[in-house]
Amino acid sequence: MTEAEQDRMDRMEEALHRVASWEEAYPLSVFPEPTADYYQDAREVLEANGMTLDRIAAASMRHVVTQIAHIARTALERSGQTPPDVHNSPDDMT
Repeated sequence: MTEAEQDRMDRMEEALHRVASWEEAYPLSVFPEPTADYYQDAREVLEANGMTLDRIAAASMRHVVTQIAHIARTALERSGQTPPDVHNSPDDMT
């Protein structure tokens, strides 16, 4: 393996470690997994105030995926590759 290839591999590995470390930021000991009843209660409270849990969940997932994409694009750019500049919808990923 050449030095350039090793450098590229190191950058990719660093990006993967950054993504993996996100799990550690939300430990179950601090943020327990919600039960079905918890979700139902949250849904009822939100809907009573004209809001939806789906909208909040979608916004949270969009944030996570956007940040992971940023980490991946940055790693690709630093490794000398040009990442595609596309925004696929879930329908485009089949």
